Amino acid sequence: MIPIEIRSKIDCPDREIRQFTEHRMSFALDRFQSLRRIVVFIEDVNGPKGGPDKLCRIVAEFRFAEVVVEEVQTNWQSSVAHAIRRVARKTARELGRVNRSCSHAAHRNGGYAAGPHDDGPELL
Repeated sequence: MIPIEIRSKIDCPDREIRQFTEHRMSFALDRFQSLRRIVVFIEDVNGPKGGPDKLCRIVAEFRFAEVVVEEVQTNWQSSVAHAIRRVARKTARELGRVNRSCSHAAHRNGGYAAGPHDDGPELL
């Protein structure tokens, strides 16, 4: 289970927001094993005026990076759903970038991917 923290400033039961968000998150992000924690902020930026004013900001912390997205929609469900979809896409791109850089480093080092404290391959 992904540790999710939800901070809401809208007029809706917290339980409903949590169930909706956790359900969507599990489908979109469970495949990323390096996920450490997620913080979801939901707020009504215009108050009772109406219009596309439900903001959802998601901060997903991974071992390799932090992914942040913001989405504004007319209702909080759409805002959360779109933001989660964008986090999943952005995370996949970042993970691909990290994997490519690791494979390039391994190729340059003769098939040996040096770790943070490695000086290179050991000679026997």
